[in-house]
Amino acid sequence: MVREFKKTGVAAALTGALLATASLSSHATVQLSSAGDVLLVPYVVCDLNADLSKQTNTLVGLITFWKTRLGLIDKNGALLPAPAGLANVKPFGTPTVPERVTTPRGGKKGAVHWYFYNQKSEHLLDGVIPVTDNDFVRVDWCSIVQSDPNTIGKLSGVPGYMLFIDDKFDSAQLSGQPNIVGMPEFALYGHAYQIKGNWASQAFIPVVSNPACTFDVTPNTPASDVTCSGVEGQPGGFWINVLKSTTDGYPQVERLVSGIDFTSSAVRQVRDVYIRYFLDPALATVNNMVFWFNNNASARVAAGETYNSEQVYIRSFSYQLPYELNLVTSTPTAPAFPGMIHEEQDGGSLVKNTGVVRFGVPEIQSGIEWAASGVVFNMLGLGAGDNAVQLQTEMATEGSEYQF
Repeated sequence: MVREFKKTGVAAALTGALLATASLSSHATVQLSSAGDVLLVPYVVCDLNADLSKQTNTLVGLITFWKTRLGLIDKNGALLPAPAGLANVKPFGTPTVPERVTTPRGGKKGAVHWYFYNQKSEHLLDGVIPVTDNDFVRVDWCSIVQSDPNTIGKLSGVPGYMLFIDDKFDSAQLSGQPNIVGMPEFALYGHAYQIKGNWASQAFIPVVSNPACTFDVTPNTPASDVTCSGVEGQPGGFWINVLKSTTDGYPQVERLVSGIDFTSSAVRQVRDVYIRYFLDPALATVNNMVFWFNNNASARVAAGETYNSEQVYIRSFSYQLPYELNLVTSTPTAPAFPGMIHEEQDGGSLVKNTGVVRFGVPEIQSGIEWAASGVVFNMLGLGAGDNAVQLQTEMATEGSEYQF
């Protein structure tokens, strides 16, 4: 199916924006977010290459917030999920002014539990970090990998993703009882970036805030005023977004209520996702297109198309995205998709191998919004000569939904 752009009117403005920033809706809901119960860093890697110029690291910074201080309590004094807006709740508490910390690390004490999963969402490593209110936590993934001789050979060069959540969630939720949710006392805000070479380049990785549970918002039915109470999916009840697996006991993201919703109530629906590519052989090194979904799906095959810098259709293709974390790598000498290698005049200039890729991602049929959800972005390798390891992060654009 050719879904060719028409460079007239609104279409021209939209496609121009695609090539300029590739931001739009997913950028707003992913990169600019509130403190959440659980933070997802969708792409984490440490590559301890013997050549320092080829090493890669991922750094994460977290800020902790005591929920009571944020007003995330209901009229009964129970803690509410965060972000409150994404959880469909209105805090009943009154936010207070942050206390002035006069002693190291403040007074409200807790712990953040982090987890590292591979591309297939298999748990590989986790740990606990003591925190307090108004705390800042630094996570250097390569330092963690190097801290134990047993992990260097197993985790160096292994791509994956990380979850961060208050340890109370982990300790309070009972294994084998997925409807029991331990509400975190701390909300977390975070940022992350990938380092290439000897700090030669830094590119941000989107961090997604997610509430542990979301209240059901059935029309004309008030949400429960007790945190995550009621019957799941029933009026006045809730949907669990993050729970502990009944098979291995580690947290799983069931629903990601920010990013892109790949759910439809209709059968055989597809949602378009657009990603810019840049493979000019004189300036580009490597493009890593990153797709994170909340489930593994061997049957998830995207119908795709490539467009040049003038948004003119070039080729169609199919591509499998079977894992929770999928990395699609393209270089000027090994493009991932047909039609990426081309040249044309654009605005009076000769441009080579740059344009947009459209992925038609199949949606899961469900009456529960965000049952299938994800994050998509691109890490463009730029530069040449002495600056060959430069990176630039660009968010994908969420496109239309249509029947396949």
